[in-house]
Amino acid sequence: MIVFIYGTTAEAIKVAPVARRLDALGVPYEQWLTFQHTKALRKILPSLGLRQPDRVIADGRNGRPLRSSFDVIPWLLSGLGWLRRNRKELRRSLPPGSVVIVHGDTLTTVLGAWIARRLGVPSAHIEAGLRSGNWRHPFPEELDRRAVGKLASIHYAPSHEAVEHLAGRPNVVHTHGNTAIDAVLDQTDTTVDGGEQWGIVLLHRFEFISNKTLVEQTLAALAEASPYPVRFFVDEFAKEAIVAAAPRDSSDKLQVQGKLSHEEFITTLRNAQFVVTDSGGIQAEAALLGTPTLIHRKATEQREGIGENIVLSEWRIDRLTDFLRDHAAYRRPVNRPAQSPSDIIIEDLTSRGMVIPAST
Repeated sequence: MIVFIYGTTAEAIKVAPVARRLDALGVPYEQWLTFQHTKALRKILPSLGLRQPDRVIADGRNGRPLRSSFDVIPWLLSGLGWLRRNRKELRRSLPPGSVVIVHGDTLTTVLGAWIARRLGVPSAHIEAGLRSGNWRHPFPEELDRRAVGKLASIHYAPSHEAVEHLAGRPNVVHTHGNTAIDAVLDQTDTTVDGGEQWGIVLLHRFEFISNKTLVEQTLAALAEASPYPVRFFVDEFAKEAIVAAAPRDSSDKLQVQGKLSHEEFITTLRNAQFVVTDSGGIQAEAALLGTPTLIHRKATEQREGIGENIVLSEWRIDRLTDFLRDHAAYRRPVNRPAQSPSDIIIEDLTSRGMVIPAST
């Protein structure tokens, strides 16, 4: 039995291509969700071709998304309590050859790998081996990655650097890219015709949102230097901080709005003049599409697009301003991969006897 454990919209987007390929093969799987994102995650599942969860490990914090570090402990205790109550039944019900699949670098990733360990089944980590080299940036994601690297049984590493970071560990598989690539390429290439031009901003990581001065400086630079209106997408965690820090009379330039469905967002991304983000998933998508992008982080664990269409700001506001004024120079053609990362994962799981197509 394949079991996906995830809890955020980004994780859902990146496991969905693997799940869709299992559906095409007629292979059953289950989804056990932690709902770090609550309403947003439930809303996005149908648009990704994903069912509602088979099991709910935790429902955020009392049905609300995790918005601060104060929400994490009750959420984690809820998840551990779920495991304690259901462990014996789960161990009996999971057939031989089962595997838990986790993704990325969230708290759910660590919890999912720990649950697999406690259930006595292997765990497979998609997007394994990424490292920034600095445990403080991004925090806590870098620590999450290191923890999962020790817990996981199979490591699906998206780059040569990620493979090297896992040197000495067994079961390291190079997937030649991130499953975010398949999440984009599985969709129809849609071009918006209408003459409107815009930039995209999505900044949501804890290390950024918790730095009030940096947030204010960033928004001031965007309002002043962007040559186009900016579609500023926010989740429930980031919205309050972004709205509070926005300069007065900047609403025409900074258009704060809720997140789109993934399909709608990719269409918007394809047609954007530039992107400013701290999202690793969007970095992979932008590297594929060639959209000029600034990664607004102190350090990044991924090398996709860096030195081509992607610039790392290192939180330098002058670098952000320079990028906004010269973004067109970073435009690149679409960079389609030779192989599908999701196909590589399915092939590997099949070779291990964990995926058995219905036709066989």
